[in-house]
Amino acid sequence: MPKKIIIITAEWDHFKDQLNALCSQFINEGINCEIRDYDDPNALQLIIKYGISNGIVRIPQIYIINNGDVKRVNYEVTDNLKLVIKDNL
Repeated sequence: MPKKIIIITAEWDHFKDQLNALCSQFINEGINCEIRDYDDPNALQLIIKYGISNGIVRIPQIYIINNGDVKRVNYEVTDNLKLVIKDNL
């Protein structure tokens, strides 16, 4: 299975527009990318299996699926509300 990026967000997510643009950029580069709402049943499955850390679920969630392996991408939010991805996509 080729690489796929799934971004789980919500209507109220401050970064939703930025994440939509990021996903569009991946698609333009030939990488399969999907945006899912956090209440979508398939999104919830990913969150429950891979997205809970210390009993907390952060939105957005970004996953890379490659050959059946699922990796959650780490990120931080800066003081000026910028989303900085810590992992290489």
